Amino acid sequence: MREGKSTGRGAARAIGKDPARFGVGFELAIYLFTLALLCWPLVINGRPFYSADSASYLRGGELGFKTGLAILERPFQRANPSAAEDPQAVVSQAISKSGGARSAIYSVVAYLFRGPGESLLALAIGQAAVVALMITSLRRLIAPQSELLPTLATTAALALFTSAGWSAAYAVPDIFAGIAVGAAAMLTVYFEALSNRLRCAFVALIAFCITVHGSHLPITIITLIAGSIVSFRPKRLSWRRAAIFASPVLAGVAAILVTSYAAFGELSLAPKRYPIQLARSVADGPGAWYLHDHCATEHYAICEVFGPNPPRNVGEFLWGDNGVRNRATPEQMDRIRAEESTIVRRAALAYPGTQITRSASNALLQVVTFGTKELVFGQELMGHGRTLVQIGPDRSGLKVVGKILIYLSFIASIVFLIVVRRRVTPREMSLVGAVVIGLLANAAVCGVLSGVADRYQGRVAWVLPAVAVMIFLRLLRGTKPAETSANVTLA
Repeated sequence: MREGKSTGRGAARAIGKDPARFGVGFELAIYLFTLALLCWPLVINGRPFYSADSASYLRGGELGFKTGLAILERPFQRANPSAAEDPQAVVSQAISKSGGARSAIYSVVAYLFRGPGESLLALAIGQAAVVALMITSLRRLIAPQSELLPTLATTAALALFTSAGWSAAYAVPDIFAGIAVGAAAMLTVYFEALSNRLRCAFVALIAFCITVHGSHLPITIITLIAGSIVSFRPKRLSWRRAAIFASPVLAGVAAILVTSYAAFGELSLAPKRYPIQLARSVADGPGAWYLHDHCATEHYAICEVFGPNPPRNVGEFLWGDNGVRNRATPEQMDRIRAEESTIVRRAALAYPGTQITRSASNALLQVVTFGTKELVFGQELMGHGRTLVQIGPDRSGLKVVGKILIYLSFIASIVFLIVVRRRVTPREMSLVGAVVIGLLANAAVCGVLSGVADRYQGRVAWVLPAVAVMIFLRLLRGTKPAETSANVTLA
């Protein structure tokens, strides 16, 4: 009996000291704990955070889902062509009313995970689940031997003090930019340490991230290239590795092109897009000055809508009461899209100094602009048109505290990595480098092509603290992993 008691106590102590030995059960418990903590904004708000885009994705997803079913059913309706309306005609009519389209794939996913009701709560929980997978994967790669209590404490800190939980709770595809950066960095830097199953999971996940928003493609490509370069070793060079690194980009692009052709009858990476780059050029100045000087002679479609003096605010230009969405006809919108790149290019060449200065300042400002400003508590989607209605108070005090904690955690992670730089392994340093380049790429893409906003950098700002926390766990354990380790799998 004494020996049994002693053995039981020893096993209990071992669980705390060497959790990696306990396999699937321990990992699943840690994963569910991480997921539960990441959902804290959903619990406090009682629902996800919404924007006008959330309703657009939901409406577009319903249309896309039903259109997809109609396309699949059409071969069986040839005997009675009048039985169903042309699916692409239905899509074209809806696009003409809305002025543009967003990611068809994310829209359909949002529609499928819209429950309960049309709250999009399942979508937000699913997004948090993917973030939890990223955090758990990082720990398994960097600190697989971490003890139980430090693991729980640091996981809680990531969920509560970084932007991860906030962005995951936002019913838009923002969070997938951070997921793409994290997954691309891990795939390239820790390639040998990943099991084949986890490699495939990362490839599929990165490909999906690319499809959900137009900005994610360049960010992902830059991070994949950066991860490949900073972790480059001549002995590891192989065509197989290069093909795997390129496969998520190829798969994501193919998926976008296929859905574009099926829904809109055109092969495009941004079908029926809103003219965001033109709006940005106008807001920066060069676009506005160029149109003022050339509207009378070039006869651009945008001049037919606004004349020589378009609105200088991006939101007003695109979605205001007098913006292109509400004023331009479908024919004008198609011409605006076709002429957009020409106007932006000619405006930049006409005022190169101003354009370079504005773009650079926007990108630099975006690097340090992240927080909770655009996340609104107490909003709900109501009615068949999914109207966004404020039904409760916006917790401004909580958002201020959240923003302060997000900044502090980000700064603390940078300070920590600098202090312990001599104890960081080459592979960990490569991971940090790939993540930092991904964050800078996100700031450049968003700042230059769209504009500076808290949500744009907030969606990726949690990745660097997550890496720093896992390095802290490894150092706390006092271990230094070998440069080539056994395959890591989460199952």
